[in-house]
Amino acid sequence: MRKRAVLFGLVVVLLGGTSMAQDLTSVQFKLKDVNGKTRSLQKIMKEVRGTEDTPRKGVVILSFWALWCQPCKKEMKAFKPIFLRLRKEGLNVEYIAINLDNIRSTAKVKSYITAQKYPYIQLLDPNQRVFEKLNGQSIPYTLVLKESGALINKHIGFIPGDEKHLEEEIRNYLSGDS
Repeated sequence: MRKRAVLFGLVVVLLGGTSMAQDLTSVQFKLKDVNGKTRSLQKIMKEVRGTEDTPRKGVVILSFWALWCQPCKKEMKAFKPIFLRLRKEGLNVEYIAINLDNIRSTAKVKSYITAQKYPYIQLLDPNQRVFEKLNGQSIPYTLVLKESGALINKHIGFIPGDEKHLEEEIRNYLSGDS
C-alpha cells in the first residue's frame, strides 16, 4: 500500500508541469498585499475579464514564491521584462506574486520587492492556506489562468528559459491558438 502511495505521489509530481484541465473558476480567496490592503482574486479576475458589454480575453498568472527560494526570485526577475513588454503591447495580462514567508518577514518581503521594482501585484500567504488550496507542493509554483479562471497550465520549479515558454503560452492563448 505504501509503495502504491509513493508511486502515485511520484506520478503527480512528474505530471505537475504539464497542462491539466482544471477549473479554478470557483476558487475564492482574499489575501493582504504588502501594504496591508486586502485583495480578492475574484475582483482581480473581474477586472481582467471586463464587463458584459465589453468582455476581454486575458491571462492571470499566480506565482507562489518565498525570499529563501532562489529559483523563485530568478523566475520573477526573468519574467519582469516580458511582463512589461506584454503590457506595453496592450495585452491583457496580470501577474500576482504570492509570498509564502511567515508574517515576521513581511518587512523584508516589502523591502525586497521595492528594491527589485517588480510591477506585479504582491500578496502575502504566510499560513500557506491559498497555496495548499491550489494544490501547491513546492515552489516556485506558477499557475497560468484564462480570464474565466480556467487553468491554461501550471509550472513547478524554474530553470532559465522557462520564462520564454510562459510568454509563448500567454501569446498563444491571447491570439486564439490554444
